[in-house]
Amino acid sequence: MHHHFMILPFIVLFICQEVIANTEIINFVAAEESNVDFSSTTVDSWPLLNYKNNQGHWNVDPALLDTPLQQVCESKTGIDPANPFSCSHELWVALDLDDENWMSYSKFTLRLSWPASSPADLLLEIHSPQAILTRLYKLPHQSTIDDASITTPHLSRTGSPTTRLKYARIRVVDTGIRAPTPDVPASATQAIPFILVLEQLYLGVLPASLLSTVCFLIPVLSCAALATPWILSYLDHFIQQARQELRDFSTAQEKKEH
Repeated sequence: MHHHFMILPFIVLFICQEVIANTEIINFVAAEESNVDFSSTTVDSWPLLNYKNNQGHWNVDPALLDTPLQQVCESKTGIDPANPFSCSHELWVALDLDDENWMSYSKFTLRLSWPASSPADLLLEIHSPQAILTRLYKLPHQSTIDDASITTPHLSRTGSPTTRLKYARIRVVDTGIRAPTPDVPASATQAIPFILVLEQLYLGVLPASLLSTVCFLIPVLSCAALATPWILSYLDHFIQQARQELRDFSTAQEKKEH
């Protein structure tokens, strides 16, 4: 028994290590929309998540403390017309949902996770190609977009005028002061590491990564449900015996008092 109590703290510590992270999740519908060719813009160089590569790890510098999260990278000043998406406090990622292995799924989930030890807030948003095109047109000195028009799909199925391609925008803002270390002072701003995971939703609600867990739990819970009546029947014998012993004890006590 003492041996088990020695092991228990290590098990608890291991479990805690698995959950010390913040998570932001957004579910969205992969609707067909008119495609836009961004091959002559910086949009074409954004990192891509797809069926074969559905997760990635990045580091982004947070905006200054007390900056409203919705206002991060929204200032009209200091934007380079040649690279309008050059803000260092955000990351844009293309989400290619047009792979044939994903075509039977209409709903997806994008999960954003970062260490709980990193004092930062992250905002996750999903945009369509048309929304990106509109944003490009609204930027200062960006009255035209070379070759950015509704045309043959880019990063999607060849020959189709529509696409299920989406874009994720992640913005980061600092929310506190880290504990100082010998190499990095407490006041220094450090890049925030985070992981993005793109998955299909089974039945519109179940992420693909949880399918194996659910498949494991179903037979376990089913067996537990079937075994419950037998267990209760087995325990009922001891319960009845205990009750009888209590009644006998009470009767014996009453006789002694008389």
